[in-house]
Amino acid sequence: MFMSADAQDAAATTAPDPPRSGADTPSRLGRVLSLVRKLIDYGKQLAATVQQRAAAADFADFARPFGTADLAVILARITNGLRRAAALEARLCRRAARGEDLEIPSIRLPSERESRAAAEIAASDAASTPQITGPTEDPRLARLLTEQEIAAEMRRRPIGAVIVDICCDLGIAPGDLDRAFWDEISEAIILYGGNLLRWTTTLTARMFAFDFGGESGPADPGWPAASSRLPAAATGPP
Repeated sequence: MFMSADAQDAAATTAPDPPRSGADTPSRLGRVLSLVRKLIDYGKQLAATVQQRAAAADFADFARPFGTADLAVILARITNGLRRAAALEARLCRRAARGEDLEIPSIRLPSERESRAAAEIAASDAASTPQITGPTEDPRLARLLTEQEIAAEMRRRPIGAVIVDICCDLGIAPGDLDRAFWDEISEAIILYGGNLLRWTTTLTARMFAFDFGGESGPADPGWPAASSRLPAAATGPP
């Protein structure tokens, strides 16, 4: 079920900020926490900007990374991204409060049992992921996630995978970010269990569906300029 654009915008921009950790945050965790907060800032600005751009002639180009120009669908996805990011921030803050840093998984060949388990998880995720069939994708992607669903994701998904989900929700694509921010996101995804290919594949599929779905406007095609979507990077301690 879709929410109204106004309701979704309110949900995306007025939700209370998660708790902030102190300056003694462990180093690796602190870097990821700072990244998540940048993504939250980005998403909040994006939610505020998208309705202002909705009536513009080039809105189709702005909306292309979402795979649709449907404002309600876009706002629902941004809201989900902000909720995921807030939950991830809270998860990291709880870990910081215990004085625990993040561990980078050691690289080793998986056992046969682990390989089978990973294949089963991947098959389960693929079966539960709606397939892109048109410019608006599956309507389920516009449904707002519940607190219980997000909490379940936090328990079972590695940090890097959650960051991929957030980036897909926010429609982050090449050209939206400066190189340093893009590299920061990519590194966190790789180090903490995410899959860069899933991020880029999702964006490619959305672009393909959008371009062949008849929603492309008369404006010059291409990614929106970084300055139109990216907020200023946060300064100070994480």
